Amino acid sequence: MKLDLHIHTNCSDGDDDWKTILQEAERQNLEIISITDHNNVDVYFKMQNPEKYFSGKIIKGIEPECFYMGRCIELLGYGIDIDKMHKSLEGLYMSIEERLQIQFERFHASLVKNGIRLSPDVLNTWDREKEYYGGHHLRDDLTKYPENRKIITDEEAWNSGVQFYRNYFGNSASSFYVDESDLFPSTATIYKLIKQAGGLVFIPHIFAYAKHSISILESLLKEFQIDGIECFHHTHTPEQIEFLLDFCKKRNLLVSAGSDYHGSSRPHVKLGVEDARFKELLKWIK
Repeated sequence: MKLDLHIHTNCSDGDDDWKTILQEAERQNLEIISITDHNNVDVYFKMQNPEKYFSGKIIKGIEPECFYMGRCIELLGYGIDIDKMHKSLEGLYMSIEERLQIQFERFHASLVKNGIRLSPDVLNTWDREKEYYGGHHLRDDLTKYPENRKIITDEEAWNSGVQFYRNYFGNSASSFYVDESDLFPSTATIYKLIKQAGGLVFIPHIFAYAKHSISILESLLKEFQIDGIECFHHTHTPEQIEFLLDFCKKRNLLVSAGSDYHGSSRPHVKLGVEDARFKELLKWIK
């Protein structure tokens, strides 16, 4: 069984429009998909006659960003009423342009404070058409200078803008930590909105939070009635997948699977996830 329940379009930080996604899903013979853009459901209002491009099932979804335990995390919402969700989201997030600029400036200040060498014109060379997040631009720039390797010792962070954010800017135990509590709604708020829109709440890519992953997972489950976990994700190792599957089985939680596809900006991530166990593990999607 081949499907994908974690896809981003150009309505958030993906590169492809909805039609391109549906056509590729059809070409890949996917049976079920969910487009889960960050912080909005705009893509579902743009779709016109989706059945012309994709013959499978589309589950309406969203991946809102929220603030939890000192960092920005995401939740996944599936089976939502998009009209209710759209209305609930009005005014909840500042404009993406404003937020990205504030983050960019705070990230830059953090790097300077910690003695990181950057190009003199780094604040003026960020091109959002090429790099959606300013933090990635800053990470790309600092890696030009070998002396920064003595300060940035985390191998994953040195090679990945996403991991740099999670291990440094988004890590409250790091001297690089940037407080973003004023930029995102609380996790409690987002959880409530998904539920009010009739949705199921899942925890995505939990191992993205490195050494904090298990504590975040356990805390979320203690605080909220989470419906399921995204066990299959392109960053998860086979051992991590098995751990999460066993974790869900013991706690009677639902299982989800998604590629976290963004398009050409992440060429290593392909659309579609396939596993013989899906028919048994993901019966809820029917």
